[in-house]
Amino acid sequence: MTEALEPSVTDALAQAVAADPNTENQEKLWQATFLLDRWYFVQRGEPGNPQPFVGVHQDQPFLMAFTSAQRARGFAIDNGLVPADAEVQVLALTPEDAVAQAPVWLQQGIAAITFDHGVAGYFAPLGNLPAIRSHVQSGR
Repeated sequence: MTEALEPSVTDALAQAVAADPNTENQEKLWQATFLLDRWYFVQRGEPGNPQPFVGVHQDQPFLMAFTSAQRARGFAIDNGLVPADAEVQVLALTPEDAVAQAPVWLQQGIAAITFDHGVAGYFAPLGNLPAIRSHVQSGR
C-alpha cells in the first residue's frame, strides 16, 4: 500500500484464521468485522448514484471492502484506479446497510465480498452475509 497502515484488529484475526481456520477463529474475525462502525469501498459511478468498486478474483466479481477509509484510498492508488495525487472518493456503509444492500449486489452478479484485499484478504459469499451477521451477533 502507498502509506504505512496501522495494524487493525481484523488483521490479527485474519492471520489467525489463515493459520488455523477453525470455527472459533472465524467467529472472532467476523464478529470484529460486524462491530466496525463502517465498511469502506472505493467509490465508482456518478456522484448522484455512487457504487462500490467491484474487482475480479478467480474469475468472480468481488466487492472490495476495507476496514478503513485509508485502506480503501491506498487500494485505489496502488491499483491505478486513480492517480497518486488525485482525491479518492470513498463510500462508507454501516455493516447493516451493506447487508441490506447484499441482495441487490447479488442480482448484479457480484459473488462475494472481500475485506482489505492486499492486506488481510478475507472474504465471504455475499449471500452468506445475513447468516454470518446473525450468527456472530447472537454470540455477543
